[in-house]
Amino acid sequence: MNDPHSADSTLSPALPSALPINEATAADLHRHALAAFRAGETARARDTLDRALHLAPGDATLWEHRGLIAALAGEHLVAEACYRRALSLSGGTASQHRNLADVLKLAGRADEACEHYRQALACDPRLHHAARRLGDLHQEAGRIDEAAQALRHAWSLDDATQQDGVDLLNALARFAPAPETEIDALIAAYRARFASDAVALKELAFALNGLDRFADALDVARQGLAIDATLPLLHHNAAYALHMQGDHAGMRRHNVEAARLAPNEANIQFNLAISLLRDGEYEAGWKQYRWHERLAHNRTLAQPPFPEWQGEPVDGRRFLLLGEQGLGDQVQLLRGADWLARRGAIVDVWVDAALVGIASRARGVHRASAALPPGPYDYWCRMFRMPERMAMTLDTLPGAMPYLSAEPDAVARWSDRLDAAAPRRPGRLRVGLVWAGNPGYDLDRYRSMKLAALLPAMLPSPGGAAVSWFALQKGAAERELAALPAGIDMTALGPEISTFDDTLAIAQSLDLVLTVDTSVAHLAGAAGVPVWVMLPLCTDWRWMCDRADSPWYPSARLFRQRELGNWDDVVEAVRVACVTLLALAAQR
Repeated sequence: MNDPHSADSTLSPALPSALPINEATAADLHRHALAAFRAGETARARDTLDRALHLAPGDATLWEHRGLIAALAGEHLVAEACYRRALSLSGGTASQHRNLADVLKLAGRADEACEHYRQALACDPRLHHAARRLGDLHQEAGRIDEAAQALRHAWSLDDATQQDGVDLLNALARFAPAPETEIDALIAAYRARFASDAVALKELAFALNGLDRFADALDVARQGLAIDATLPLLHHNAAYALHMQGDHAGMRRHNVEAARLAPNEANIQFNLAISLLRDGEYEAGWKQYRWHERLAHNRTLAQPPFPEWQGEPVDGRRFLLLGEQGLGDQVQLLRGADWLARRGAIVDVWVDAALVGIASRARGVHRASAALPPGPYDYWCRMFRMPERMAMTLDTLPGAMPYLSAEPDAVARWSDRLDAAAPRRPGRLRVGLVWAGNPGYDLDRYRSMKLAALLPAMLPSPGGAAVSWFALQKGAAERELAALPAGIDMTALGPEISTFDDTLAIAQSLDLVLTVDTSVAHLAGAAGVPVWVMLPLCTDWRWMCDRADSPWYPSARLFRQRELGNWDDVVEAVRVACVTLLALAAQR
């Protein structure tokens, strides 16, 4: 019964096994109940309080403490009744309102709980617990402004915690957008309050990264590292902030140190794999990549009931190659089937349902399935284990290219469709366009763009040379086509595209595919179709750093952002490249 309004809590007399009512006062029994409670004898404390209440039924503090014991036992209705009796007798204290609010919250009666938290704060504005719970309940109910106000109150108190500051920051920046000046002031106040607390600064850096305030996150992480450079999550947060700002060398330094400090932490060890692979250090990178299987969201990865391949000879063996991760990842690593087949294996692949059609025709694939095949198989292997087993290096990439191709009949059908929209002629290019990826991807806001941002590259070129654009875009982003200005030769194919088989056949009928970093980039690259990929500053590891080509796809050309979220330089580079390509096309 840790309560500011309790009776003298310094007394801890031994509790007699029986204390006759006619030999004890209510105050005596109250003291014995407190002692029993401190000793962990909850049942005896309850019974003793009941005896005290028999003697002094008008004592509000006894009722409040009886309610506390009932609440601890999960007897919410009893606790509520006791607290309400205490309130009726005392007129209401801060602790009584707070305790009743806690019980009402546990009972799922959030609105009533809010009212009593407010009354508790009216009695004692310093009651941090009430302010904090009030903020949580308002936020859960979607009352964002009220939640922010309550969290401001909690943060203003002397006993405010680091979590109060982090939650207020999230509320102000994410849910109830506040002026930048208030957010900046909050960050500064947090850094000052916890200036010597590296763990608290780690939490702030994490929150700032989550709010896309990467420069602030890096500053805070560095402040924390100056206090304690042995905290791996401070290095982790610094690495993430540097990655988002395009400093991959800095990211790697912190990933190396974090991995040294946390040798058993899967997320941190996997991040080191990403740095190694981005830098082309494939031998070490693929070994480190094994940590991917130990990430929390991968604990339910399929484990077929056959031997997992450890590099044994595969000649004449039935082999199951397991797709994993996203659609683009599966397309990228389908190349492993050909490597196995050239060594005599009969290779089946298990891939996402959307890829079964194209995977069934991939070089080296015997059969593709969207369901885990029953076998039997001699061996199985995950796609992303293959590079290590293949001893894949930059020198051995890309292997046999292309390894994907559409059905000839589908290519012919789509070629006729494109010819009807934009017949081939000198000086004309037919270009497929994808400007947005899956919005469910965590960083899609950075890899995707608005179609309007591409207008400078899409407007007709002087001299009669022209680009006929074909939108391969699927999903909500298709609606952006309606806002294109007149004069742009655009054919929307999205409504006609049913499968990746269609997309692949279209790509093989085009002169070029222009896309952001989506599965279409991998699809075109794997088929040997010229593909230009527009990359954000926080580029994925497979596109490496500072190069305009890709060792994975010889037909790819890369266009990179210079500033996170700003596509202007990329679009201008694409425009200039289109003009050059059109000039070459006109000469043919």
